[in-house]
Amino acid sequence: MATQSNTKMVQDLYSAFGRGDITSILNMLAEDVEWREPPGGTAPFKGIYRGRDSVGQFFARFAEAVEVESFEPREFYTHGDTVIALGHYRFRAKKTGKPYESDWTMVWRFRSGQVARFQIYKDSAAEAAALRDG
Repeated sequence: MATQSNTKMVQDLYSAFGRGDITSILNMLAEDVEWREPPGGTAPFKGIYRGRDSVGQFFARFAEAVEVESFEPREFYTHGDTVIALGHYRFRAKKTGKPYESDWTMVWRFRSGQVARFQIYKDSAAEAAALRDG
């Protein structure tokens, strides 16, 4: 039944994100979590974050740079300690005012009932173009 509880936890994470409840998200992460945002482009929140405090910095940088217009998780696939979620988002870069959107895939890996690793796959070129001045 861990697979069902892991899927439910991912859904709960997305609900917390929708409410802006970053504290709840951080509490679902392992102390040594590894959080991976694609390293390319100009996003001020790109990179690899290790540990809850570091992931908190990711969310602070994200909130400074981007306004969420829509965020739609659509499908969930679970195998063992891994949950793969597919969805779509539309964001707006705060600095430039440019909107951007992407289908996305997020891979969540669990250990002992907590998120141990996160990786997102998205259109980072569209993100970079929206965030770039000029």
